[in-house]
Amino acid sequence: MTVSLPAPAATEVSWRMPEVFMLRTTGLPLEVADRLAFDRSAAWARRTLDLEDRLRATGPPLADALQEAVARNLTDDRLRRRLIRLRRDVWNLRRPDPADPAAWPATALGADTHRMLAGWLGTFAAYHRELAEGEPVLAAELAHRRTVLRELADDPDLRGGILLASPSLDQYLPTYLAAPGRLGKRARRVERSLLEYAFRTACKTSPFSRLTTVNVGTFTPTAGPLLDVDPVIDGTGDAKRGAARLNLAALGRLSAIVLADETLRADLPVALTTGWRIERGRLRYLRRRRTSSEDGDAAITLESIHESLFVLPTGRVLHDILAALDGGRVRRLADLVGELTTDDRPAAEIAQYLHHLLRVGLLVVPNLHLDIHADDPVEGYRRALGEIGRDWADRLAERVATVNRLATGYPGHDVDGRRRALADIRRELVAAHEDLGRADIPAPRTLLYEDATLRTGRPVTADRARWERDVLPGLRALARIMPVFDINLPRRLATKGFFRARYGAGGRCGDLLTFAHEFQQDFFEHYSGRMMRRRPFDADNTYVRQENWFRQEEITALDDARIEVARRMNEAYDRLPAGAEELRLDDDFMTEVAALVPETLGTLDPRSFFLQLADQGDRHRVVVNRIYSGMTLLFSRFAHLFADQDLAGTLRAELARLAPPGAVLAELKGGYDATNLNLHPAVTPYELVCPGEVSFRPAAEQIHMDDLSVEHDPVSDRLLLRSRRLDAEVIPVYLGFLLPMALPEVQQVLLTFAYLGMAQPDLWAGTAVPLPGHGIAGYPRIVHGDLVLQRRMWKLHPDHLPPPRTPEQSDADWFLRWQRWRRDNNLPRRVFATPEGTRLTPAADDGQPAAQPGGRPDHKPLYVDFDSHFCLQLLEATGRGAGSRLVLTEMLPDRDEQVLRGPGGTHVTELTVELNGVRAAKEDDR
Repeated sequence: MTVSLPAPAATEVSWRMPEVFMLRTTGLPLEVADRLAFDRSAAWARRTLDLEDRLRATGPPLADALQEAVARNLTDDRLRRRLIRLRRDVWNLRRPDPADPAAWPATALGADTHRMLAGWLGTFAAYHRELAEGEPVLAAELAHRRTVLRELADDPDLRGGILLASPSLDQYLPTYLAAPGRLGKRARRVERSLLEYAFRTACKTSPFSRLTTVNVGTFTPTAGPLLDVDPVIDGTGDAKRGAARLNLAALGRLSAIVLADETLRADLPVALTTGWRIERGRLRYLRRRRTSSEDGDAAITLESIHESLFVLPTGRVLHDILAALDGGRVRRLADLVGELTTDDRPAAEIAQYLHHLLRVGLLVVPNLHLDIHADDPVEGYRRALGEIGRDWADRLAERVATVNRLATGYPGHDVDGRRRALADIRRELVAAHEDLGRADIPAPRTLLYEDATLRTGRPVTADRARWERDVLPGLRALARIMPVFDINLPRRLATKGFFRARYGAGGRCGDLLTFAHEFQQDFFEHYSGRMMRRRPFDADNTYVRQENWFRQEEITALDDARIEVARRMNEAYDRLPAGAEELRLDDDFMTEVAALVPETLGTLDPRSFFLQLADQGDRHRVVVNRIYSGMTLLFSRFAHLFADQDLAGTLRAELARLAPPGAVLAELKGGYDATNLNLHPAVTPYELVCPGEVSFRPAAEQIHMDDLSVEHDPVSDRLLLRSRRLDAEVIPVYLGFLLPMALPEVQQVLLTFAYLGMAQPDLWAGTAVPLPGHGIAGYPRIVHGDLVLQRRMWKLHPDHLPPPRTPEQSDADWFLRWQRWRRDNNLPRRVFATPEGTRLTPAADDGQPAAQPGGRPDHKPLYVDFDSHFCLQLLEATGRGAGSRLVLTEMLPDRDEQVLRGPGGTHVTELTVELNGVRAAKEDDR
């Protein structure tokens, strides 16, 4: 039966900006990149190419004149052959023989032709003198720049970051630094790696250790600049404050060893998982299965968790276990064995049965769970080990305490002290494994994660009035069209379509786990697989509509809007004059596309923006780098650095303000606790507790799965979760940095009720603007007012790059070939290069999602200064490893447009600004 739904009331989205923002600052000044540029070599190349261009410009007219001279001297066969050879040499830029203009008869050539030849030969001689000077110039500059690079390797911030990010590079650097002569293969690899870290630290804002710092900024009513930063330069190099945490995977590995040991397992206190029930003589619950890698060489250690409904036949033993652990009681496994053992139930069989219940997840060990919201999760783990009350656990707790002390004290040491601390941590973890009888299991390769903040003379601020006037109108306009590009939104809509098809409009399912199981088994698993394989753009770059499984009008409307964006982009591009560097989108474009976005997408639309400010003298441009989900996601991850500023309290207040009437926000932890990607303070008033999880929050703040129902609201045509206990809608909030597809199955289903946006506005995708094929294609900058939506970029096939260097080719010839290539393709001096079409790992340090096929590149961009021999080496290697395409993007803000300049140099900065959309009736819009 088809149920006709009333049209939802007309609504609008208002956009609220929190009072705080985040500032990212590169760990090294841009002057570091300047010092690694080859200024003299680049100047030589420019002079040489200018002469070459002059030869190419004057050569064809001279060749034509020589052709006429050949025709005039047909009777003099020897002269005619000499003139023919001369013409070919001129045409092919070869040295003529003779190269002296006086050796060529002016009478036979004609005065004008002889004068042209003399000028061309003079230019040719100057050209060859420049060519001869290139190799010594480049060799001398290469030696000097390598000296600079070796000095840079001792910078405490850079070397400290390398120490954590790449221990192997730190290990090989001393050999490279001690051998300044000709480099072998390994030394060249070490040098390239060192260069990558140096350029990243000076030119790219990616928080890790002290390679990039973060600061909390505040929007203030006081009149001032768009960004006001006063970095402390004290001459001691101590301009940063760091905080380090142990890699929680190390604790997860300890827990896994304990759980696998039959003797130790008997000492563990156990409890029943939540959400179980008995139906028709069978016990039903959500089983959680964990698998983890024991590869000690892996940079990222991440276990895999899967969830599924599981049933067990009930019997007297199981009933006795349920009674013994009723009400959330925790009992030691050995004590439980003793209590359940009878004459006809031997202790060995009971112990084996309890082991199986532990293995299949009906029993959990609370003492081995980590509190991801604790100020010090490692200390909490240590205390829990001590509460087990066994000697082995006490010894393990002591080692954990030692490791934690070493980790927290790590930022206070110099580089040598940090290296010793890491070695001590590894020794303690290896010893802990040996104590537990598993010396064969290695400690994780990555031992610590460090965050750092820049010391400032006064708080970081921004003038709210200027932002409201100059920046936010453009950001709001962009935010309104983001649903068109959101790859998570169709998942939410499909969940609603499935529910309506199964339960009807206005339907209700009182059992969330049953719905999640049926949804996952009957639809979502297949849907997710097809979505991941989907190519949204065909070979002609035409948008391909989504599979609309339930014929939902919202999905059709989003597809229509995506096609309309491409159509309007085509029209705007066709109106551009040849060679235009910018394509401007007016207010009508943004407003009319936003009008195509459906009104039934929910009550919230949280977005956060990574922005850079470009100081162009008479104005500031704001450049959009990336767009993420909001709801404090990009703030809470760093809250532990700013306890003195009570950042967590500020975030809690902001989320409380966002909660719609009749709804509560509840955090979804994502199922993983042994990863630092999920660490942050509790900022929501409630927490969703999935089976298999242990919540450390007060019982009143916990929302268990058996308290939730799924309901469809026919008035607003929304699918929502409801808590029976709270009599309120529950909106899940995920603040971890794992990609949704990496979460366990039930958590993925819960995420479809969350407002977790994943959108990148690639406005060129789907247009008729030609793709490069095996050549290169340029795309103008896309702007809306002073907001830069996409930078100028060039897409090219890797085969379009200069040919790979040959063994006989000199450094100067190789460098000149790259300079010629850059000039021929009219590229700016500084760009960022990214190979397109490879998948991002879930462990990116800023949590950025993988790009979809046809979307923006998903690798971290490589800084390229075409005046740097070093950068060109890296670019050539990147090009070799690229797939079908390499993307070059202009540096904007450019070298001299950065907003943070001071005695310590010029630093690249990036701001995280959040806009949380709230859909409300028009009369309530603020």
